[in-house]
Amino acid sequence: MLVNLLRQIAEEQKSFDEEPEAPATETEILELKRRTNDDKISDVWFPDYADFLKIRNGLDYDGLVIYNANMTDTNNGFIAANEIWNENDWEDNYVFLGDSNISWYCYSITKNIFLELDKPSGDIINQFSSLNELLEAAIRNILCNIG
Repeated sequence: MLVNLLRQIAEEQKSFDEEPEAPATETEILELKRRTNDDKISDVWFPDYADFLKIRNGLDYDGLVIYNANMTDTNNGFIAANEIWNENDWEDNYVFLGDSNISWYCYSITKNIFLELDKPSGDIINQFSSLNELLEAAIRNILCNIG
């Protein structure tokens, strides 16, 4: 399902003469995994995220951003985004995977669940049993808004 949604976004992008993000390299994915193990978000790695990165190294489309594995990307990179968002005083310990104009998409280390949080209140909007379920919901939401 996720692959089909990403294919649909790629087709939309191409219709606007935009190039979809290329897949992350194995080196980029391994470096990201190593950095997450060395960072504050240690011991948290999502195989589904690695699978996503093998298809597309992040996503930046119509206000939806799913963070990429690029260590030098200070806007949409996974490490940089988590450093920025975790400067806030949260009631929970989150790993941020993406955001949109109105939501943050994250994983609650405390609750062991994937969440969509309201921007800027931080209130829980939705919860998901897997990262793929979260990504599919976020992408479907964007696709519904452009149709």
